[in-house]
Amino acid sequence: MADEERKPPAPKQKPGRGDDAGLPLGLILVALLASYGILFILFNSDQVDVSFVFFSAEISLVVALLITAGIGFAAGYYLREIRGRRRARRSSS
Repeated sequence: MADEERKPPAPKQKPGRGDDAGLPLGLILVALLASYGILFILFNSDQVDVSFVFFSAEISLVVALLITAGIGFAAGYYLREIRGRRRARRSSS
């Protein structure tokens, strides 16, 4: 009867994978990226004159960089969509 009441041993956890392993790597990376973003904004807060082809404006350098990055991401996204549609048409023909 004593053998029937015994429970199997709990599975062993890998070292460094338990609850007491410290901060997860993802949280550390998010903190580093957030710190970098804050420093990026602080060091690029100068005002610059920007020509938007049809008008000009004096804006923060960081805003100009973010606008440029947004345009780049949008262009890349739409070019990928166009390429995907062309491939879909070729494969269905």
